[in-house]
Amino acid sequence: MALLAAFGALTALAETENQVGVTITFYGLVYLALFGLHRAVESGRVLLGAYAVSLFLWGLIAFVTLFFGGLQGQNAAVFAGCTMLLASVAGGRAGLAMAAASVVWCAMVAALEVYGALPRSLGPKYSPLNAWQALTVTLVLVSVLMRHSQESMRRMYTRAVEAAAERDEALRRSIQAQKMELVGKLASGVAHDFNNLLTIISSASESLRGQTDDRAEGNLALLSEIDEASTRAALLVRQLLAVGRAEPTPLRVLDLAEVVRSFSRLVPRLVGRSIALEVSLEEGATVSASVVAIEQILLNLVVNAREAMPEGGHLAVTVRRTDEEVLLEVVDDGVGMAPEVRDRIFTPFFTTKPSGTGLGLATVHERVTQLGGRVEVACPAEGGTRFAIYFPRAEAPRAESALEPPPAKNAAPSRVVLVVDDEPLVRQALVRMLRRARYEVISAENGAEALELLRERSDVKGVVSDVSMPKLDGRALAAELAVRAPELPVILLSGHAASETETPLRAFLAKPVTSDTLLSTLGRMLG
Repeated sequence: MALLAAFGALTALAETENQVGVTITFYGLVYLALFGLHRAVESGRVLLGAYAVSLFLWGLIAFVTLFFGGLQGQNAAVFAGCTMLLASVAGGRAGLAMAAASVVWCAMVAALEVYGALPRSLGPKYSPLNAWQALTVTLVLVSVLMRHSQESMRRMYTRAVEAAAERDEALRRSIQAQKMELVGKLASGVAHDFNNLLTIISSASESLRGQTDDRAEGNLALLSEIDEASTRAALLVRQLLAVGRAEPTPLRVLDLAEVVRSFSRLVPRLVGRSIALEVSLEEGATVSASVVAIEQILLNLVVNAREAMPEGGHLAVTVRRTDEEVLLEVVDDGVGMAPEVRDRIFTPFFTTKPSGTGLGLATVHERVTQLGGRVEVACPAEGGTRFAIYFPRAEAPRAESALEPPPAKNAAPSRVVLVVDDEPLVRQALVRMLRRARYEVISAENGAEALELLRERSDVKGVVSDVSMPKLDGRALAAELAVRAPELPVILLSGHAASETETPLRAFLAKPVTSDTLLSTLGRMLG
């Protein structure tokens, strides 16, 4: 615009009939307006500057049409430039308003000119050079503004498309999150019921094992198969609970090798027969974690490795100790990852698979971070991917004194234990476990019935209760007993994820619970 103004000034000065003083004054005002526009743009007030310059130029050309020869084409055409300038920056409504004002003003000047009522002209009435200069400036200005307008519309369209894509992505993530929440609730409910069934199966298997002659090797082998299947089923249930968990489980000191060894029994079913599994474990690799968190990390890494080896391959899982850390390493010889993919693999919802959720490796990173560890990823040039997870080493818990073994199957018969569970088969299984250990057992279907029994029986030494029950659940029962009988030990059992804080008189066991676990915990609490 400054170049256009310079062109107009030079051509005007070249016209001998134009007055130099008037020309310099006119274009001085134009340059002053352009300087004001420049300052407004620099300060970020683009809209204000557009309004000010457009209105100033409009007023200036209106003055020209009134005092410099009337409604000549070259003068009237400048109105179009002012309208385009305002419309390209301020929008269509502002442009329409200026166009309407221009039409009204031009009509008034035309009427004055028709009736010979125009004021006396302050300059030459018509000059071919002035007409050419005005027309050239107007055409160039309109062309520039049209291009600017098109670029502005293109940018607006691009922003609108990007905004729509972001909105659609946010909606997709929201729907995906809702789906995951629903799946989590469903998985949690299924896992709870399934854990109850596993508790019954495990209890029945232990009862049969106690009644089977050691010489009946075939029967013992069948019972071992039942125990093995129950163990694998319990692992699957823990994975379901990991999907539906809303909060992290309490941490405890674990031998990472033992957790990986247990999980590795499930891996062949996850990856299929076309992938060879190699497990290398170093004992004593203790970390502060939860079993479910470690299994969730392993599950996602194993599934990721399986997706990278559609034609089969080799998968290696290693646990070893370093000076201050414990290393969990998962290595596959699959297709590997490009650098730009590797840089984004821990971003939630980022996935390269058409049907993927983009949550697996993001969950791995989140879990490892929660446990105070770190993840390193390497993709060698020859192919494959190596995930190296470093956890802080934890001090192994001291072994219990051999002089004070926990009471188990030979407990004293004088102790009365109250079992509370709304599932009859689970309740019978728990009663059977305790009676085999020579406890005297009474039972109740819910927390309210348990409180009634405790009012009648003052000789109860411990309570084993389910968490999810009608009328009065296990947590409410434990809270009530903390007030009525604060010295009474309570063990809470649940098929849902463990999230309880244990105390010397309050323990939490996740179903399916074995008799050894239940009896050792109860014996420790009873002393």
